[in-house]
Amino acid sequence: MDQDQLLALLNKEIQGKLTPEEKLLFEKLLIDNPDHQLLYHFIKNQQRTPSSTIEKTEMAFDQLWKKLEDSTPENIPIRSRVKKRYLFYLVAASIAIFFFVGMWRYLSQQEVVEYRMSYSSNKGEKRIISLPDGSTVWLNGDSKLYLATDFNKKERRVKLVGEGFFAVAKDKKHPFIVSCKDSEVKVLGTKFNIRAYQDENKTQTSLVEGAIELKSQNSGETYKMVPGEKLIIAHNSIGSKFSDKSSTNGVKRTALIVQDGEKMPSEALWLENKLSFEADPMNIVASKIGKWYNRNIVIDNTELEKTTFTGTMENYSLEMVLKTILLANPKLHIREENESIILY
Repeated sequence: MDQDQLLALLNKEIQGKLTPEEKLLFEKLLIDNPDHQLLYHFIKNQQRTPSSTIEKTEMAFDQLWKKLEDSTPENIPIRSRVKKRYLFYLVAASIAIFFFVGMWRYLSQQEVVEYRMSYSSNKGEKRIISLPDGSTVWLNGDSKLYLATDFNKKERRVKLVGEGFFAVAKDKKHPFIVSCKDSEVKVLGTKFNIRAYQDENKTQTSLVEGAIELKSQNSGETYKMVPGEKLIIAHNSIGSKFSDKSSTNGVKRTALIVQDGEKMPSEALWLENKLSFEADPMNIVASKIGKWYNRNIVIDNTELEKTTFTGTMENYSLEMVLKTILLANPKLHIREENESIILY
């Protein structure tokens, strides 16, 4: 129906996401129907109107419908069923548009952070970075670190994509803030690890020393952490939700575990060039191996998502790592295909 197309295209037009083909169709729908034009111009006027001038959404609906009635020739009666049907579309469109306008206003009020300097590591590579404030960052393989243009002026803000261990220099006047894909960590001086790869369905923050505050962008809640804790944020994707009841709003708090014979928790052992797993699901195991050895590891069996692996390996070849995992999981099979390693 034309109304359905109009609503979908109107939402995308407000967000600035119309393709050239959709723009032509949208313009045609407006030209072919004067009521569509009236709805479009009304919504655009609402965008330009300060929120304080709109007391109630119902008032906006009443104003819109009055304009529709006034624009209808007197010799063409408006039937009740048509009015109800069109009013339904107007209400649906208005709710959607007010939502998008509200989101646009909210986002426009947020401070835009610009980043200038960046550091990166390739797959299979680790890198140590000394920051201008005296802090040190270790980047694990396939990771990037960005520094804000105003770093160390009012605050020390960085953005992490991948995994990094931070030893932050103490400076109460300039908080150290790490942004990643779904959370923000604020510290004054501490040591912690963040794993936030774009291709993994969880973000893990582990605190080794000091104290930090983690804000989840998904729930908007802030969590205070103490040494020896780990917070895991599950993303909104299949297989990423926690199956137990120890999580709240997709955030799970656990204790860091130090394996026998080790001095550091498993989450930080990569600093000692040790590939470590601590009850990791197989998708995380595959991701860690792939980034460690610069190989593409693919899981071709959904049942493996229920399988976990624990262990630490130092100076192991890729073949030895895979054999070790096979011994621990007899039902697991491995094959190579088009330069990829398939787990099934």
